[in-house]
Amino acid sequence: MSVEFIDSHCHLDFLPFAGNESYYLQKAQEKGVTKFIVPSVNKSNWARVVSLSQQHSSIYYALGIHPLFISDDYQNEIDLLKQSLQEHRDKCVAIGECGLDFWDPDCDRDAQIYVFREQCLLAKQYQLPLIIHSRKSHDHVLKRLREIKLEKGGVIHGFSGSLQQANQFIELGFYIGVGGVISYERAKKTKMVVSQLPLDKILLETDAPDMPLFGFQGQKNTPDKVRKVCEYLALIRKESMQTISETVYKNTTSLFGI
Repeated sequence: MSVEFIDSHCHLDFLPFAGNESYYLQKAQEKGVTKFIVPSVNKSNWARVVSLSQQHSSIYYALGIHPLFISDDYQNEIDLLKQSLQEHRDKCVAIGECGLDFWDPDCDRDAQIYVFREQCLLAKQYQLPLIIHSRKSHDHVLKRLREIKLEKGGVIHGFSGSLQQANQFIELGFYIGVGGVISYERAKKTKMVVSQLPLDKILLETDAPDMPLFGFQGQKNTPDKVRKVCEYLALIRKESMQTISETVYKNTTSLFGI
């Protein structure tokens, strides 16, 4: 039986894809990847992801402000995001990529928390899920999500926390994004976590052009590799590719309404 995939997180507006999207989409489709969710990082690429979705029926997008791409004038950017969400609803399936990133101890946590909270409120207002980037900040993200109580939930992209934290996100209506990190031997904790998660709470992603899989280090990651992520997940969970691909496909279409 054939298997079908959705790359739930890829940046097709970034290099090396920009201007060559058709080539990479075709390459992915040959591996069974039929749909693509393209999140944005701030106002600089909102128009680009919208345009991509208009040019390609297989592409859907999210509008948001990434915690590492917050401008100094972030209040104005939030206002522009509100305006963009009013103007662009066709194929906008989520708000993101948003969240918190406390990797740098000198980061402006207050600004990140404010911008993230505002996007959570927009997700609630527009009944959209969130695509969340969370690094060294899971407990802070959980706190904000519990305060706002989103009906549509979302996905924790590139999750690398504990099983307890994963289950806390799942209890709040979130899915766990699984990518190429599970291809590395050193990722023992993450592999243990994904082996124990409910399959109906997992999404597959590449984060292309970032997060290359083992054996492809130093190369740009590409959306066709979502199939290899599924192969690794099947090995880790000791389940068939068919079972995983069918369940995860349903998870992704259910969350994003596509």
